[in-house]
Order: sequence, then C-alpha cells, then structure tokens
Amino acid sequence: MNTYSDTDLDAAEVIIGALDSRLRVQIIWRLSIREHFVHELVDGLQKSQPLISQHLRVLKRSGIVDSERRGREVIYRLVLPQAADLIGAAVTLGLHAREMQAAQTTTNGRTDERSPLAAVVQIGHTDEARGSGTEEDVVGQVAHAPAAAAAAPGLETIPDPSPTPPVPASFS
Repeated sequence: MNTYSDTDLDAAEVIIGALDSRLRVQIIWRLSIREHFVHELVDGLQKSQPLISQHLRVLKRSGIVDSERRGREVIYRLVLPQAADLIGAAVTLGLHAREMQAAQTTTNGRTDERSPLAAVVQIGHTDEARGSGTEEDVVGQVAHAPAAAAAAPGLETIPDPSPTPPVPASFS
C-alpha cells in the first residue's frame, strides 16, 4: 500500500480542488484541445467574462493552466495535459460507480443495505446541476467550498473570502 506524505496530499488537494467545478472542468477540456483567448471561452461556454476569468485564476494558481498576453488579449493554455486525462478517468469512474449503484438497487427502489454502495451519500440537491457557483446557484457555491459548507451547517451562501481593505486615515 502506498503511503503519502502531507506534502504529497497537499499537492493532490490543490489539483482536486481546482477540478471541483463543472465550469473549470469544461475550461480544462477545451484547453486540452487548443489554446483559447478569454473571449472564446466566454462565447463557447456562454458564461460572463468575470466568471470565466475567476475560474481561470483558480486554474492558473493551481498550475494547471498558464496565460500569455498577446496584444490586448490574454490567451490561456493547458500546461498539465494530465489534468484532461484525470477528467477522463473521473468520467469513466463516475459512470462505473453509477452503473454499480443502479445494479445494487432492488425492485422497490431502495439500495441493499449490505452493499458497499449503501454508504454513498448524495451531496447537494441531486435534481439540480452543480458548479456554476452563481448567487442563484447555492448548490454550486457549496460545491466550490465543501469544507466551508461542512464547517457551518445551514450556511446558504459562502462568504466573500476577500476582506474589505482598511481605509487609510488620510481618506477619513
């Protein structure tokens, strides 16, 4: 059995955290095909430019993507192509888990309690899409910060992590 150091697990946490958004996964998938200008991602994903830029910053901080200014525009490229491989593996694993869950369901629609999948817990509202993280999408906000949501039961929105900067005395 492999044992991982705290440093190893920290590195894994950064990558997994960066993949904890449907929109970031979509961005990575597009960047695995070719480089994209921000406006191309905005048009292709039909999301606002500030939202796309926010997710690109997360991916850049994690080391998955990099950017380069070209004139007045910024182009993004995938620097860790293994991230796209990881997404493909997660899709395969997720579909396999879903098939196993379906196979374990009895005719009355309940999961057999002896099944190892009986302990699988659905996170969030299963009838809503995850991952947009907008104010209207509380499920997406919680999906982006599961630790914060778990730490404060009943938290409906994730607080803004950026503190209000102090006002210099000369402006008061």
